[in-house]
Amino acid sequence: MFAITEDAAAAIKGIVGAPGLPEGAGLRITQEQHAEADGDGEARRTDLRLSVVAEPEEGDEVLADERIFLAPETATFLDDKLLDADIVDDEVQFSLDIQAETQ
Repeated sequence: MFAITEDAAAAIKGIVGAPGLPEGAGLRITQEQHAEADGDGEARRTDLRLSVVAEPEEGDEVLADERIFLAPETATFLDDKLLDADIVDDEVQFSLDIQAETQ
């Protein structure tokens, strides 16, 4: 299950709670697949896109407490990931890691 650190949750709440945004706005995460040629043939790269939107699109998975909307294919990709955030020079820098397995 997609997990979010407290720092990432606080950063997202600050972003979507900015003045001028509608009540219920959220951070939508989508993905784009790219094929790249490498030395052994073709490799695939996934780029994530973050955007502030007024509401989720039909089919989005909604993490209501964090105000995150995940496009359907992105929810599957992020299933075992952990989203973190750092603030550097008044800018939010998000990072994504694979969650440590608990036993």
